[in-house]
Amino acid sequence: MRAFTFILLFLVQFFAVPAFAQQEAVVEIPSRGVKIRALLIRPAQSAGSVILLAGGHGNLQISPQGKIGWGAGNQLVRTRAEYAKAGFAVLVPDVAPDLKLPGGGVRQGARYSREWGEDIGSLVGYMRRMKEPVTVVATSRGAVTAGVALKEAEKFTRPDAMVLTAPMLMKVENQPSFQMAADNRPEKARAIPMLVIAHRKDACSYTNADVIKRFEDWMKGGKLEVTWLDGPQGTGDPCEAQSAHGFFGIDGQVVRTVTGWIKARK
Repeated sequence: MRAFTFILLFLVQFFAVPAFAQQEAVVEIPSRGVKIRALLIRPAQSAGSVILLAGGHGNLQISPQGKIGWGAGNQLVRTRAEYAKAGFAVLVPDVAPDLKLPGGGVRQGARYSREWGEDIGSLVGYMRRMKEPVTVVATSRGAVTAGVALKEAEKFTRPDAMVLTAPMLMKVENQPSFQMAADNRPEKARAIPMLVIAHRKDACSYTNADVIKRFEDWMKGGKLEVTWLDGPQGTGDPCEAQSAHGFFGIDGQVVRTVTGWIKARK
């Protein structure tokens, strides 16, 4: 009987994933005369929209069939279905083709370029027509692009809220940051509700507790909230997705924290 139950649970899990994945569509959203390819999951009923910005260079290399060529293990990318299950329309965007490099990655400075900021605005406008409120959720280096998006945003293309997880917020060594991308203008960030989610064991020098404290001082209040999570240390590079920096082992807690905060605001 126990063996039968195990097999039944295996079959349910095996077939449930593709059934849900069939709801994921590939869309192409116009911006600046180019088209941004993205994965869209649209539940029948939704409480709002989230745009999930991956970390690293952000070039997901999404194929016309929806296959992810890079970054499938990124914390936000790997949990995208969970946001839809929580009742949100979900958009996972690739990088605009004119910002990509042929062999992968993106051109120098793309993360904080005006073009990428405008592109996020186009994505916000697209999701706003689908379901409001629209929240940009960015992780790690994705926070840099979130910063330039606020700098470039107009009224219709400005997100209603922003969530930054294990984010690169302040200048550390020669790395880009949210602060730099926003032209060191905290008033841009104070204009919208913002949640920063940090991991107590994050050992990445670009996103650790000291960086979070510096960001709180830089913001000097506004509508900023900071939530600290805890979990396993993880493995590998301390700035990669399988470590505490990538919230290894507590994906569900991250999703519940993000979605709970958005719903509470609404």
